[in-house]
Amino acid sequence: MIAEIIVNYKSKKVDKLFDYAIPEELLSMVVLGSCVTVPFGRANKPKEGYVFSIKEKSSAKNLKSILNLSRKDKIIDEKQKELIKWMRDKYLVTYLDAVRAIAPSGAGINHEEWIELISHDVKGSTAKEIVRILSENGGAMEINRLMGHFEANISSSISLLQKNGKVQTVFKECQGAGDKVIRVAELAIDAESIFHTLEILEKSNAPVQAKMLDILTECGRLSLADLVHFSGGSYNALKALEKKGYIKTYEMTVLREIGANSTKPEKPKKLTDEQEKVLSPLCDAAKNGKYKKYLLHGVTGSGKTEVYMQLISEVVKNGRQAIMLVPEISLTPQTVARFRARFSDDIAIIHSGLSLGERYDQWKKIREGKANIVVGARSAVFAPFCDIGAIIIDEEHERSYKSEMSPRYETHEVAEFRAKQYGAVLLLASATPLVTSYYKAQNGKMQLLTMEKRFNNNRMPKVEIVDLRHELEKGNRSILSESLVSAISENLNNKKQTILFLNRRGYSTFVSCRSCGFVAECPNCSISLTYHKFSDTLKCHYCGYTVSNYKTCPECGSKYIRYFGGGTQKVEEEIHRFFPNATTIRMDIDTTSRKNAHEAILKKFGEENIDILIGTQMVTKGLDFPNVTLVGVISADTMLNIDDYRAKERTFSILEQVTGRAGRADLEGKSIVQTYSPENSAIKLMQRHDYKQFYEDEIAVRRAMWYPPFCEMVAVIFSGKNESVTNRCAKFFVKNIADIGNQPQKSQILGPISAYISKIKNKYIFRILIKCENSDMITGILAGAKSLCEENPIYENVSVIIDKNPNMG
Repeated sequence: MIAEIIVNYKSKKVDKLFDYAIPEELLSMVVLGSCVTVPFGRANKPKEGYVFSIKEKSSAKNLKSILNLSRKDKIIDEKQKELIKWMRDKYLVTYLDAVRAIAPSGAGINHEEWIELISHDVKGSTAKEIVRILSENGGAMEINRLMGHFEANISSSISLLQKNGKVQTVFKECQGAGDKVIRVAELAIDAESIFHTLEILEKSNAPVQAKMLDILTECGRLSLADLVHFSGGSYNALKALEKKGYIKTYEMTVLREIGANSTKPEKPKKLTDEQEKVLSPLCDAAKNGKYKKYLLHGVTGSGKTEVYMQLISEVVKNGRQAIMLVPEISLTPQTVARFRARFSDDIAIIHSGLSLGERYDQWKKIREGKANIVVGARSAVFAPFCDIGAIIIDEEHERSYKSEMSPRYETHEVAEFRAKQYGAVLLLASATPLVTSYYKAQNGKMQLLTMEKRFNNNRMPKVEIVDLRHELEKGNRSILSESLVSAISENLNNKKQTILFLNRRGYSTFVSCRSCGFVAECPNCSISLTYHKFSDTLKCHYCGYTVSNYKTCPECGSKYIRYFGGGTQKVEEEIHRFFPNATTIRMDIDTTSRKNAHEAILKKFGEENIDILIGTQMVTKGLDFPNVTLVGVISADTMLNIDDYRAKERTFSILEQVTGRAGRADLEGKSIVQTYSPENSAIKLMQRHDYKQFYEDEIAVRRAMWYPPFCEMVAVIFSGKNESVTNRCAKFFVKNIADIGNQPQKSQILGPISAYISKIKNKYIFRILIKCENSDMITGILAGAKSLCEENPIYENVSVIIDKNPNMG
């Protein structure tokens, strides 16, 4: 029998299925989805591969055989096989990229190439240096680490040493994420013998051993580490007990714990009439077992999450599984705790904050049927369930649902494909739906459901717009308006909490010299550096470049260095200037980079009743604090002025979302939005919480300008270290997609032009934008043009990325 295998080798040149013979001893074990080790390439290097199908014959000559099973897990089933094929065609990705999206991160076997020293008797300075380094590292090193010790390429020197028998190459398996295994102890004697044994140990002056036995009598089984810790003993005492036959030790696979699970169980809440009206058709569709798509437009605080949970309960009661998708920044400990309180251990959690081992455990828990519900960010859409009954996309307007790495998939599209595979309910939900989603609902492509009232019948928060131009006229140079300062003061006096939002971290947007006009810029990117006051450094938020803050201008030597704009650090400093006794806490990428920092900050804000939470987009969603009655938006303008036709839509959405954090319990809420553009329609309509009018205005503009939903868009991104060559490659690509104009559909090709940020990490970036009626119809033309660029030696160092439905700004 023959296995068609996707080899774990990242190269566009090997993006195909490879035939391998299945050895007789593996015939019963190698099936679809099996992880195997195969000899690959001329050197027959062992590589991990994934079995994509089994067949009887192959046309290939000199067929190689599978070496072994690399792991027990099967990572592909029939439905996932269909999904891989669809993603490869839809998003122009390799088999391997599609598999990696589906498989648990880091779960594969890597085979590292090591160089082992055989003889010290060598000639030549390079050869002697190689031998010296190998000797100092135990006689063997992984080849890339070895080569890293040299500025020049030493591949030919290593080959010569191999040829002369001075060194040899060996391949070592490097296991990725897998089961967490601990060693545990339990009693090896019966209950009747315990007390007699304890007496013997006490008399023989072994009180620690007696205490260990006593603890095991209470616990039954305990890890060796815990047993040593709680008894105050040692591992020698454990070995002595095992040698006497009183206990036995063995290895045990355990799940890695994800956060605390101390939430009290929660029962379903009594629904409002609006919630009942929305839930009823969803549950009916779930029972029906046929694919159906819905859009739920519910205002902030209307109780959408309770609808999700009761729908999920219905799905699980019917013996099926549910996927609950939440944007990464909304996947707060509060959100996870709510689902755990309702569903206990029947849920798995998937998000980017998990370690590889934790992600693997959650994947395995789902695969083995130990969880019927997954709550997670974008990648959770690939959860390996066998019978999906519902997929819910909360905050469906969020741009994070679009993957920015290969495969560049749109979560909505993947969710729709999977829901159709299983005959599941697909529910999109938001207080501010995507204009494209709302248009489809209005035109019968999905059913529209609405919730127009807050769960507690509270009014939506009153929104005050502050014109910052008037603040300047009054002589106020602070980033806090008089109105916002007054409202914060009132909140502090009333012992209420405040959230301040600014879509920018750091202290200042850029640093400039007032004498000569010098602006501190990143040497690797076409972007100014951001000043971070607490570390007194200038940082690039694109490549990570960091330099100490300038005390004098590096161009003219002037001491007149000025800081322009303001980030979260500056807001915090201003708060302390106005309110020195107020307690504050900051939430941005700088303060949440450590694991579980997000959870710790929110826990502190809630439990210690911190006065003011200052943050970036992390504070706009997923937060539900009953004592928060004031939300302040420091500047609404940063979102309006981006290179994206959806700038107004995103401004309306984020402002509506963040203002909705106020007054979510019994207390009335208020929001203050500061802006230099109070006349902008997105801001004015957000003040009235009028999504429907915003949609009507926006859809008219989209229709006139031929933007989605009236067309589809494809971005082609070119990046390379040589600006001229990269630009020529983009023009070469345009020349080779001329056939798009001959397709039976309206189309338009724009560019190439330099990207909005024209250089990142020392690579110049150019962009082509294609507008058409159906992007799937031009996939073949795009793939052909990309291949011509990759095959042309002139453009071998230029990266070409095709991105359907791109995030523009």
